[in-house]
Amino acid sequence: MTKIADVKGIVNDIRSRRDSWQLSTRRINLLTLQRLNMTDEIVFGIIYDRLTWQDYVSGPEADNHPRPIPGDIWIFGLTIGGLPCYLKFQDKPSGLILWLSVHATTKPLHFPYRSQQSKEV
Repeated sequence: MTKIADVKGIVNDIRSRRDSWQLSTRRINLLTLQRLNMTDEIVFGIIYDRLTWQDYVSGPEADNHPRPIPGDIWIFGLTIGGLPCYLKFQDKPSGLILWLSVHATTKPLHFPYRSQQSKEV
């Protein structure tokens, strides 16, 4: 499992590159924006302001396409506008943070560090 320090590091790292965030135009993402009545920029602002290491679900993982795309995949979960959301991004070598998934969860998420808030390492 990824160490808390590494999760904190990726959260701080992507936050420092906020100008390089881009949302994948997958239908499920666009439908979620519509359901929330928010733009991607509003949702990105919420993610930027509220995402913490405790929202970590899994990662880093390699891309699983038949021809893998370079860049680690990370998965987090966050409630946005009252809607529990699944967040998956790829940290591309170019510096781009591509949000592959920003949509309502389709199954329960497991947050391995939520019970360890007082046990920071």
